[in-house]
Amino acid sequence: MLTEVLMFAGVAALLVLVPGPAVTLIMKNTVLHGARHALGTALGVFTADLIWAGASILGLTAVIVASGPAFLVVKLAGAAYLVYLGVRLLTRRDDDSGTGPLRGGGRRPRAFREGFLCDMANPKTVLVYASIIPQFVQPGAGAALHVAVLGVTFAVVGLVGLAVYTLLFTAARSLMVRSRVRRWMTRVSGAILTTFGIGLAASAR
Repeated sequence: MLTEVLMFAGVAALLVLVPGPAVTLIMKNTVLHGARHALGTALGVFTADLIWAGASILGLTAVIVASGPAFLVVKLAGAAYLVYLGVRLLTRRDDDSGTGPLRGGGRRPRAFREGFLCDMANPKTVLVYASIIPQFVQPGAGAALHVAVLGVTFAVVGLVGLAVYTLLFTAARSLMVRSRVRRWMTRVSGAILTTFGIGLAASAR
């Protein structure tokens, strides 16, 4: 089983390193509120991944993918949430940046919630657990344990990847928190999230 886990960890690392909505949220929260809030978003994604891992053990992810209406609900919910976050950033007032730690303390639960809901409503995450992980599982009595190990592996690799992105954005934050750059980065984050949402809604199953 160790060989399959290591192979899957490599595949998971490639999937995580490709920037997506979660990375955009990490960038947004790092720029606006700092590394702690970005890590809160990463923990939200990690928690959602663990829930999807549990669902995959029970076979629920396979049911969602096999069911057209259920998968469509997840896809449209994810698209709507991304568009909602994007529009909020695009219409954000310049005086609502709140980059300092004193102003940002109350936003940590929001940062966690953003990451959690983004991943829970992400059909691509469902596909990882329902379609990619089973390819690394050997049928037999220990299949459920194997699925659990691979699911947790994906969640941990994802958390580490988002933490690395947080470090990178934090290193560049001294430049990005300047008013004009911050305003531009906020708008770019909003545009990216909105584009992800629209693209997800329009994508084929």
